[in-house]
Amino acid sequence: MAEKTAAGLVAWCRQNIGMPYWYCSQGQKPTAAWLEEKIRQYPKKWNPARIAKARSEVGRFARCFDCVGLIKGYLWVQPDGRIRCSAKHDKTADGMRAVSSPQPIATLPEIPGVLAFMDGHVGVYVGGGRVIESYGFKNVADRPLGAQRWTTWGRCPYIEYPDTIPAEDAEGLKIGDSVRIKADAVYYYPGGVKIPGWLKGQVKTVDQVLVGGRAETRGGEQCVLLDRNGINSWISTKNVERVEQ
Repeated sequence: MAEKTAAGLVAWCRQNIGMPYWYCSQGQKPTAAWLEEKIRQYPKKWNPARIAKARSEVGRFARCFDCVGLIKGYLWVQPDGRIRCSAKHDKTADGMRAVSSPQPIATLPEIPGVLAFMDGHVGVYVGGGRVIESYGFKNVADRPLGAQRWTTWGRCPYIEYPDTIPAEDAEGLKIGDSVRIKADAVYYYPGGVKIPGWLKGQVKTVDQVLVGGRAETRGGEQCVLLDRNGINSWISTKNVERVEQ
């Protein structure tokens, strides 16, 4: 089987935006016969409203998916359009999460193609704070990360990811750096609160520079988190200077 890549998964998801959500589907054509088979298999999932919606979609779309089926479709659909199922990949959304070494969503890196999870649901992070997901008996859609209550993210073990991803840093600062708050600084960051006079000139430790794999931006300026166990404040990198140790 050809190598499956993170970039390929993202391209596949984009290609299928707008396709309908049909429970337990992995890229099959949404035909009347396929719908009747799914209704017989999972009668509790197919209420009258969902059945009516699906029947209105028969013959109008090339493929249909459920949430994890969007990912399995990428793994299973062959170049000639046929679907070759694999027991190794045949996971529920929660099963896919279990094999993807899930990490807290707050640590989501800027790696297009990693998976975003919540209980019973999975989407594909495509970069720039966006997730493509097949959801809610609706369709495949490109939505903001914040549109769902994602809890974890993970690397799908059946997908090849780049060895390194250049992460946007915070003006070259890193965790553990010592920085001095500039004497002429006024606000922590544009739109933030005023920096008290007694804090100016003090040396603090950088405790965090990235959020979700990207530099934190507040008021349009890159910021770092200083001294989590002390002042615990985000401050613009323009308002600090590195102190060489």
